[in-house]
Amino acid sequence: MNHISRREFGALLASGVVTGRFAAPLAYTEHATAVTAADIIERIRRNIGVNWRAETVDNIKAGDPSTVITGVVTTAMATMGVLQRARETGANLVITSEPTFYGRADSRTPPARPGLAAVPGAAPTATPPRADAVYAAKNAFIDHNRMVIFRLSDHWRMRSPDPFMQGLADTMRWGRYAVGADASRYDIPAVSLEAFASRVKHQLGARGGVRVVGDPRTRVRRVGLLPGSTPITAALRAMPVADVVVAGEVREWESVEYARDLAARESKGLVLVGRVVSEDPGMALCARWLGTLVPEVPVRHVAAGDPYWSPAA
Repeated sequence: MNHISRREFGALLASGVVTGRFAAPLAYTEHATAVTAADIIERIRRNIGVNWRAETVDNIKAGDPSTVITGVVTTAMATMGVLQRARETGANLVITSEPTFYGRADSRTPPARPGLAAVPGAAPTATPPRADAVYAAKNAFIDHNRMVIFRLSDHWRMRSPDPFMQGLADTMRWGRYAVGADASRYDIPAVSLEAFASRVKHQLGARGGVRVVGDPRTRVRRVGLLPGSTPITAALRAMPVADVVVAGEVREWESVEYARDLAARESKGLVLVGRVVSEDPGMALCARWLGTLVPEVPVRHVAAGDPYWSPAA
């Protein structure tokens, strides 16, 4: 058997050359019941369990809503790696909690950037966006494979209990340690902060994105969860009632420095795992939920994974 490297396989996959046993598509056939992206999105809207907002980021970011769907993938971030794995399994609808195109606007083209003023003292002018090879490659892959990218963030996190907190706790196997009905709080058997952080890293499959504030010897038992991106107000609520807070992404000069000063006074810890890593378990729950709404096609979760790695000491 001839083997190819992961890099070679990725290149073939991106170019559309890979077929047969490598691609293993779950193809739509005439005997199946056709379901379009618009059909699936409407089922999400009807069954999400919260009122659908008029102003929301939850909409199609790329692709034609009339596209017949052959499979669904959920993920925290629709990276090129995730898109390639979706194509490998025959899925052409990707549901992501985070932007696909590198910014809040989530536009398929690079945004205009402020330029220099034509006259000294005048307001800067916006310069037209330049062609960008990364945008172009991602767009070409989506279009070539007739994919649809749908963002589901606002309304998914509005559900109760919070699916991102619940997914994170499930991955850590903390379900039996929940404090009442509060999905953000868990009382686990006491352990050192160092051992706690190591287990979090292992269970979440993180590489280099985990960072810890606090004395490694600190004993922790009460855990607070802040998945995703959270402001300091969330940290201020969580830290007084927890020995350690597991968070996704925070502003370093706010929550991190507050936690560092707090840890100098009390036995406290803060474990940062990264925004994407903290949200992927919640999107795995989304795949299980969607599977009950869309029986016509396979629904899977594909983790975007930790984007960081650590150099050798």
